[in-house]
Amino acid sequence: MKSSPHRPSIELLFKRGLGSAEIARRLQISSSTVRILRRHFAGGPFILQQDWAPSHGSRSTLAVLEAHFPGFLDKNLWPASSPDLNPMDFSVWGMLEGKIAGKVFATVDDLKAALEVAWASLDDGYLRRTVNSVKKRLRACVKARGSNFEILL
Repeated sequence: MKSSPHRPSIELLFKRGLGSAEIARRLQISSSTVRILRRHFAGGPFILQQDWAPSHGSRSTLAVLEAHFPGFLDKNLWPASSPDLNPMDFSVWGMLEGKIAGKVFATVDDLKAALEVAWASLDDGYLRRTVNSVKKRLRACVKARGSNFEILL
């Protein structure tokens, strides 16, 4: 089976030492995530940023990234514990939380569905401004020599 932009090759996943149940789970998750990313960014360029969460260095995660995002930048290229440099952490999650705050969800699936609706409702201009602010944040981080730099913004 040949790898496609939407599906990692089974051979690649087996090469990474994954069992068939894990492969099936990762294919489902990765296909769903890639579909959402492509729809949101309309085929334009985007950066998939990872942090130092243990799962981001797992064999299964790396296999999915290699299959869907050849040449991806792995977690080792991002500073550890750097939420102030990650747009999802310093801005977007707070916005998403605000959109679903005060609601009670009966199941995790209900919460996921609400977050997907909240994500879809985010203004593209807000997302662009947030992403564009990263360069300023990186410069401030360098100027502060890796220390707290929020005061410099």
